[in-house]
Amino acid sequence: MLESLRVRPQIRSRIGAGPLAEHVDAFVAVLQDEGYAPGVMRRYVYAIDVFGQWLARRQIAASDLDETIVARFVARLKRPHAPGRPRGRLPDVACGVRKFTARLWSAGDATRHNAPPVTPTDQWLHAFDEHLARVVGASVGTRRIYLRHARAFLTARFGQARPDWAALTTEDVADFVRVHASRLAPAACRAPATAIRAFLRFLATRGVVRAGLAGAIPAVREWKLSRLPRALTRDDLQRVLDACRAPSPAQARDRVVLLVLARLGLRASEVAALHVEDVDWREGHVVIRAGKSGRERCLPLPHDVGDGLVGYLRTRRAAPGCRHLFVRARPPYGPMASATVTAIAQQALQHAGITVPRPGAHTFRHTVATHLVQQGVPFKAVADVLGHARLETTAIYAKLDLPTLAPIALPWPGAAP
Repeated sequence: MLESLRVRPQIRSRIGAGPLAEHVDAFVAVLQDEGYAPGVMRRYVYAIDVFGQWLARRQIAASDLDETIVARFVARLKRPHAPGRPRGRLPDVACGVRKFTARLWSAGDATRHNAPPVTPTDQWLHAFDEHLARVVGASVGTRRIYLRHARAFLTARFGQARPDWAALTTEDVADFVRVHASRLAPAACRAPATAIRAFLRFLATRGVVRAGLAGAIPAVREWKLSRLPRALTRDDLQRVLDACRAPSPAQARDRVVLLVLARLGLRASEVAALHVEDVDWREGHVVIRAGKSGRERCLPLPHDVGDGLVGYLRTRRAAPGCRHLFVRARPPYGPMASATVTAIAQQALQHAGITVPRPGAHTFRHTVATHLVQQGVPFKAVADVLGHARLETTAIYAKLDLPTLAPIALPWPGAAP
């Protein structure tokens, strides 16, 4: 296997005599299945060589590898300088070793027996996460936000010690929410209050805190409908699409992602969750699986989106068994993350020279809703397109139909006639 990669004989000899010899061929086979280029695979083999020499000097067998040993090895490596990273960039050797040991652990050839023990705080947060998923039905993104604030609350109050729920006071709750809300932007300042309220109610169901403790959370004032959604004009939207016309496969994928965002108004998580089977070419529609709102919906497939998908699917490279519509542009060719969808939207706006508050995938979602309202589409239809569970959520776009609002606007006191 190593001969076909043109690995130097001295490296092959050292690996063959080292503690990792019997696992290298299987690892290279996995890399080939995932579509890695030969040059990348050679760098990973070089990482195994360096790691194997380090293990041999310390007489550590492959079956004894755990997270502690890998962390010790990575800590001794010199990190190349990288802008914006105070500790430097993680070297290629570390990346190769982590991928190699991850395959060992997944195959059962080694055990993470020295992994850090689960703390009482982790146990409570895990139970809270299960409560949010099974009882509340919260989405993955909502659960992630709630858990982040709940962990910060427990750390601020109890540190690394076991939580003493009897010692928890209303002042502890109020002070934490007040301090953390003051550090956030107006659009996010209510998140700590909402998360801690849900956490305290969960604790009350377990009988460890009194039921009324959630009432100690101070109200965080946020004026409803006080801001205009960040939307693009039709000219700006076309500029963004025109700025993404490079012939590379990655750029072709990015343009189709932008078309889906700009025409269908999907969330980033919904774009990343699309499967090949969700596109019905005969009927001309796309099925959006149940996500944040918990409801499945069906949207018509515009012609330009369909044409873009056809061109993309002809060059799409996916790992065996991967049925996600959009996949990574580089190996391993697995499903694309929702964060990548947001990054594609941000880069496209930047390349087009368009500046909007909080740029991202939601900018295109707001644009779709704004254009529908300005065309006179009823709010109920707009809510169905966006997948809003409540009509009140769609009401924010009523402010964007400026020609209709202008005749009923009252004069501002003191304004010039």
